[in-house]
Amino acid sequence: MDSPLAEPRNVEILLTILGDINASVNQAEALDSLLRHMVADLGYKAATLRLLDQEKQQLVLRAAYGLSAQYLDKGALDVAKSGIDRTVLQGERVYVADVSRAEGFQYPEHAAREGLVSMLALPLTTRQRIIGVVHVYTAAPRAFQATESMFLAAIVNLGADAIYRTHLFEAFQQIAHQVNSTLELDKVLTTLLIELVRELNVKAGSLRLLGPRGQTLHLAAAYGLSKAYLDKGAVTLAASSIDRQVLESNEAKALTEVSAETGWQYPAEVTREGIRSVLVLPLRAHAANIGVLRLYSAQVRVFGADDLNFARALADLGALAIENAKLHQYVAKRMRELKESADGWYRFLAFS
Repeated sequence: MDSPLAEPRNVEILLTILGDINASVNQAEALDSLLRHMVADLGYKAATLRLLDQEKQQLVLRAAYGLSAQYLDKGALDVAKSGIDRTVLQGERVYVADVSRAEGFQYPEHAAREGLVSMLALPLTTRQRIIGVVHVYTAAPRAFQATESMFLAAIVNLGADAIYRTHLFEAFQQIAHQVNSTLELDKVLTTLLIELVRELNVKAGSLRLLGPRGQTLHLAAAYGLSKAYLDKGAVTLAASSIDRQVLESNEAKALTEVSAETGWQYPAEVTREGIRSVLVLPLRAHAANIGVLRLYSAQVRVFGADDLNFARALADLGALAIENAKLHQYVAKRMRELKESADGWYRFLAFS
């Protein structure tokens, strides 16, 4: 097969892929369309797209085309066991002449039974972050030319942009709906934490609200943290300069190695909890500080701009939902008190 870039039809293929991706806000549909065009229009045998689970250090299948269900169900793809993918996750493209004989390919026997021969593995990169890998397979031995590899990389980059755009759109809509579907404060806090932990793929999260004097951050909700860690003691702005900075600046703060931070109030406890990186975000409603949101990672994690923007948007949404829930609680309490007062007055009149 000649280089795809040498064929005039590839401009049409690229425009078709771009049109299909931009027309969909559903991630699964966008990625299925991407791989289908890549394989069927360019004459390859199959392709897979996997996203990196940073906490588990596994590559999770998100889309595939041209492969049997038996092959796709072969098992998890562990980064530690796949030298090829470890190299790709460093930003390099990797060519393999025969996957059934290649060192660093995790399932060579399964590939042989599936009829896979040569492979080009490409990094899936968005906003200067590598978020996964794409494998393109052929049914016969072949070499991928440099221009062909570049063309495939351009298609893969379209897929990365589609993942970013559709994921944020779907996730924000879902979380916003869940958070705004209740006025019960406990449910608002729990929903916000669980969804943020899941979407940003971190170990745990906590949400602390300022007390009446604005000096102590009281635990309001937590997810994924041990009781021992939660019982470590009070968190005060006087002792926690990181929380103080976040609230004073109204800016998120990412701690890549929290145990090395001098402004963290409980360094020994956070180490025992197995926490390496932390993202701290301010909670503000109606131009006033109400607390902080913390997201904890068990890995050394560099929180990118996408993570920060997404978490900040949800923190802002959550802060407003918290204030609405508090207002609802106050109104409900006052209504109960008024009803009790009225009932008492009616009883008084009845016996007067």
